[in-house]
Amino acid sequence: AKFLSAARDITMPEPGRITVPHWINNEAEGRAAVREIVASKADIVKIWVDTREGKYKKLTPEIYGAIIDEAHKNGLRVAAHIFDMEDAKGLIRAGVDALAHGVRDKDIDDETVALFKQRPGLVLTPNLPDRGVKVDLGWLREGLTAAEFERLEKDNTDRPAAQHFFGIQARNLAKLNAAGVRITLGTDGNRAWGAHDEMEDMVIAGMTPMQVIVAATRNSAAFLRLNDAGTLEAGKRADFIVLDANPLADITNSRKISAVYLLGAALDRSQPVR
Repeated sequence: AKFLSAARDITMPEPGRITVPHWINNEAEGRAAVREIVASKADIVKIWVDTREGKYKKLTPEIYGAIIDEAHKNGLRVAAHIFDMEDAKGLIRAGVDALAHGVRDKDIDDETVALFKQRPGLVLTPNLPDRGVKVDLGWLREGLTAAEFERLEKDNTDRPAAQHFFGIQARNLAKLNAAGVRITLGTDGNRAWGAHDEMEDMVIAGMTPMQVIVAATRNSAAFLRLNDAGTLEAGKRADFIVLDANPLADITNSRKISAVYLLGAALDRSQPVR
């Protein structure tokens, strides 16, 4: 397995939440946190610029600007968890390398699109939210226990508020995709099948299946600097899946997996992965 790490994230103090991230209050503490992350041999720096629904203070432009500057001086890129459009603008101006989640508070304006276009190397990982619609989960039944499947079905309902929230981010993704922004695929990691859900959501948001596949493979590997992965080429790792149906016709065909190859060898899918 390939294991990459952002080490401990950086945010303002969030009493009552987890204390794993670096809690900082000023530029000097932000720079010190970056130096600790560098010393840990992490691959990227992640910051949080979000009030969490008004519960906490968020990193100011002066503080996140210092963090980005210190990271770049030490050869590390910075990814930012965001919520608001104005924070996205400020972070782009400060030189952030990637945004984890798109803008979520409102539909983005032309200035935001222009800022993205001025930074062709900037990466967006949309990490879309639940669509808030009842869907067919039958494709998951075989891989889950009856109790696990029942828990999923219990929450599988139509929720207008969630649909509205998804709509904002879907429209923003469509607008940035049309502008040629480099998009990658990522999830919050709480579901083994999350990548399949995310690919479907990205298509529903307006991307083509091919664009989503490129985002999930070539673009994501390139962002992670995995130069031996992401595309099928001579000299690269032969890690790929074989499908029973064409995902270009329907992106959910990515779930119809016939075989999995790792380093050119077919995995025995009847055995648990350890």
